Amino acid sequence: MNKENQSTVQFHKMYGTEEQCREKLLKTRWPNGFRCPNCEHAFGYWLEKKQVYQCAVCNQQASVTSGTIFHNTHLPLTVWFYMIFQFSMSKNGCSATQLAAELQRPYKTIWHVLHKIRFAMGQRDSQITLAGLIEIDEAVLAPEARRPFKKEFAEQEETQVKKPRGKRLGRLPADGKRKKDQIEVLVMAEAEQFHIGSIALKKMDWVDHSTIQEFVEKRVEENKQYFRTDKRQSHDVLRSMGHDLVMKKSGKDGCKDLPVVHRVIHLLKHALMSAYHGVSRKYLPGYLNEFAFRFQRKDSVETKPDSLLRACIFSVPITYAEQKL
Repeated sequence: MNKENQSTVQFHKMYGTEEQCREKLLKTRWPNGFRCPNCEHAFGYWLEKKQVYQCAVCNQQASVTSGTIFHNTHLPLTVWFYMIFQFSMSKNGCSATQLAAELQRPYKTIWHVLHKIRFAMGQRDSQITLAGLIEIDEAVLAPEARRPFKKEFAEQEETQVKKPRGKRLGRLPADGKRKKDQIEVLVMAEAEQFHIGSIALKKMDWVDHSTIQEFVEKRVEENKQYFRTDKRQSHDVLRSMGHDLVMKKSGKDGCKDLPVVHRVIHLLKHALMSAYHGVSRKYLPGYLNEFAFRFQRKDSVETKPDSLLRACIFSVPITYAEQKL
């Protein structure tokens, strides 16, 4: 039996029943005992019939799941815990199709739960700020982004042995269908001495001075930081914000001059294509949250499920209608 199977067996022993899951939620949410979410009073009564706590001061009733993403769920907590465990322990993520077949649940339900978890991941990491030497660049996500340009394709044809003529990559389809849009993602990564530090990712509808400034103000510490980037004109806004900016070459030498951020971009594309075979523009922010959450905890595999559980408990709940907006 491999290590992964041993971990799964151990998980089922610890959280195989609803009572075990509720006990874990109780200890994680209120480690020092019940505290009223309304008035913060530290004493309440447990009502066995309703399965809720009642505050001794304001009489507010609160269950263990109220105010969390588990509130009013129709799924057993054992299913939630198993999905959190699999979602956090998998290397590149779990697809909704895979989990729906494994748990024998409707695909729509599993899809909704996974996006709730991704939203909680983003809420958890939204307060992480970057500092020190930071590399910044844009990742282009789309099928056309992986295909060679026409000029490069023609040069490859001249040097290779001729093969039976087929449909060239990157050419507009003969049936007149629109090519898929390219999506730009702004990626920032701390370039520490021996490894990559914290990262921050954001889907960009428009890459200009204002959008970059807004994202940097939110995810970078206010003091003077050092940025290493390519020669894109919109990056000049970093100087006006008081940061030091080191321009590097763009194009073919980008991977050498910006090795840290390009490593993150490579891992991001691999994760999106290996587990999900690509994602849509609308739901891309959730998958970026998932990648960043998993990447920043790559060295703490054993504590990753507990970290994700805390993120789900203390995150703002989101409804299915809000997800579909």
